[in-house]
Amino acid sequence: MDECNTVDDDAGFLDSAYARLNTRFCQPAVWFDNFFIDERADEDARAGTLVRWYNDFSWVENEGYKFKTKLKARFHLPKVTRRLKVVFESDEESDVFDLFPQSSEDAESTLGLRYDWLSKGRSSFNFRVTARPSIEARYQYTYPFTIDTLARFTQKVYQRKRVTGESTQLDIDHSFSPEYLLRWTSFGTYEDDIKGWELGSGVTLYQHLSDTQAMSYQASTSGTNRPYHYITNTHLSVTYRQNIWRDWLFYELKPEYNWNKEEDIERYEEAKFTLRLEITFHNI
Repeated sequence: MDECNTVDDDAGFLDSAYARLNTRFCQPAVWFDNFFIDERADEDARAGTLVRWYNDFSWVENEGYKFKTKLKARFHLPKVTRRLKVVFESDEESDVFDLFPQSSEDAESTLGLRYDWLSKGRSSFNFRVTARPSIEARYQYTYPFTIDTLARFTQKVYQRKRVTGESTQLDIDHSFSPEYLLRWTSFGTYEDDIKGWELGSGVTLYQHLSDTQAMSYQASTSGTNRPYHYITNTHLSVTYRQNIWRDWLFYELKPEYNWNKEEDIERYEEAKFTLRLEITFHNI
């Protein structure tokens, strides 16, 4: 299935105009989202099957070397509606985690089910239930301002054990050319256990080098209002990603620098370098 919207035969004038405009803009955005496995597009109801296993070898200033491995999977059940998918991922999975490093805590992955209720035109809507237990509803609306500028609004409401929360995210993409795409992301998350907000805003510039190579440049800041107002993280990073040997094998090199602040700890600076080895299968 073409991940850019196509024009239905019975579509009205406005829907047809939207589809043509979105398709023209969509090509570079979809390429970057697929190449970097962007979580925002990955959670869309139109997304197909996926198996992703990555291994991060990191050096962190003042902490030394660390290793992290993670498996994420999403696939259809045989002889069952394609709207229903089995998922294996973290309940705390965040589609802005790479841009806002402290916006989500690490959590073990767990099995669950996702039902894609709606995937038509500008809108998509799905539910997810996991064994942790948790339940989440996610709605996304896409609107093209011009041929080169596109906005996506994403709203989530969830219950994780005894915590009820909601997350609102706005992405605005601007394509300078097929080689460069700028994405501005802002989010706000509220959870009733702390009765407070976490807010963040950041930009990512994607650069297409070749069909197997790309780079991203990121800058972001995030903060909270509980127990008082303060900036929790300011982040700068550069990521080089390359597809090697096979279509499903990738590696990344990512230097980054963070200015962190915790509730009872003074602000501190931290340099980090990560080598990622990743195996990814799409639509298997």
